Amino acid sequence: MLPEQHDILFSFLAIAFAIFGIFVFSNVIRECREREGINAKLWGAVFGAFAIVCFLMTVHMFGLVQADQLAFFFSIYLWVVLLLLFIWGVFYKSNKIESQSPPIIRGFFFWTTVSILLAGYTNWLPQQRSDPPPKEAAVIGDVTMEEFAEMGRVIIFGAKQVAGQKSIGKGQCPLCHTFDPGDHMGRCPNLFGVEERSHGRVKEDRYTNLPVKIGETEPASGIVKGKHDEMPEEYRRQHGPEEFIGEDYIRESLMCPTCYVVEGFGQDGDTRSPMPVIVKPPISLSRVEVNAIIAYLQSKDTPGEFSSVTVPLPQDDPGHTGGAVAEEPAADEDRPVFVTGNEDIQTMINTLGCPLCHTIPGIDGAVGELGPKLHEKINAPQRIKDPNYKGKATNTKEYVQESILSPGAYVVFDEVAGEPFPDGLMPTTFSQMLSVQALDKLVNFISQTEPPAGG
Repeated sequence: MLPEQHDILFSFLAIAFAIFGIFVFSNVIRECREREGINAKLWGAVFGAFAIVCFLMTVHMFGLVQADQLAFFFSIYLWVVLLLLFIWGVFYKSNKIESQSPPIIRGFFFWTTVSILLAGYTNWLPQQRSDPPPKEAAVIGDVTMEEFAEMGRVIIFGAKQVAGQKSIGKGQCPLCHTFDPGDHMGRCPNLFGVEERSHGRVKEDRYTNLPVKIGETEPASGIVKGKHDEMPEEYRRQHGPEEFIGEDYIRESLMCPTCYVVEGFGQDGDTRSPMPVIVKPPISLSRVEVNAIIAYLQSKDTPGEFSSVTVPLPQDDPGHTGGAVAEEPAADEDRPVFVTGNEDIQTMINTLGCPLCHTIPGIDGAVGELGPKLHEKINAPQRIKDPNYKGKATNTKEYVQESILSPGAYVVFDEVAGEPFPDGLMPTTFSQMLSVQALDKLVNFISQTEPPAGG
């Protein structure tokens, strides 16, 4: 069972509780009719209300997805049922007929306890989905600018928000960036107003000279700064003015993050950006995908207005050689990322996006610096002994698994920055993205990672 679906076991429990509420109501009415001196109106109203509430809560449960079902069940529904059982016992005790209470009370207590424990255990385990593998998609036919900008939004955030998961698409941008006014809680700059800023940035003295000068090649990306006509041909702007414009700044920021580092968001004195090059693995966006993101960023602050968008539509782009953007959000985009364990370790780690933040020995392109370097063969035993460690792991594999499933159990200290790495920024949804086989495979690999010889 996956987080965007209904949980079968808890749905069944909700139905059973609704039926149980009706049973209790009918039992109380029967007892009131058979015995004199019992306030039938009072008790009938009390247990009738319980029956109605249980029915309404069951209906509500069927409108929720798995994560919300579990939260509602344990925070509200379970307590209502326990209160129902308690008041049912009070009814028998206060009317001195406790000897007549049906054995179903004890049986229902036992059944509820076993069912909840079983349900909790099965939902704790990482689940495996049975969807077919995603298909390669391409732009088909003409698209409007509104549809093209929406493609960019899907690449950034995914086709839809999945319950219990942060909204993150193929581009992985929300892992580091924020997009709303006044929200500066990301590890990288807030992208609200980026279209307007892009025109002024290219005229700043700081852009001209830092971290590299206009006309110089930035080593990590191979991009010549400030020269749109020297961009790799696959991604080069095909039309427009000769001068460097706002579109070029946004494109350069995506393909060469260190060409210009926003003050306060870089490393080594703002001379190096921690952002990965999104046209290279593990993200590897195509030309059409890059243009779609630019179209979204240029238009997102003016909903319904696309006059500020300067990138061409795919059908009007002479440099377009095909892409991997669907004509419209397909069913494949609606699914969250999931790794089965049948993939090789490089594919698994790239799919999960780990190289965006971590340096991982043995994984090509995994040189991220936003999170700790994964040298866990050496690091894990030391961290378990750290007095600040509050987790439950007793060995390396347990620590690695805990770090994946519950990253907040121990926040690693960043010795370079002189402070802990930011807490709460690593996704907490990997239990929903990994099968049991995949989790074991990932833990086994990461448990053996160590610094390269001489490093």
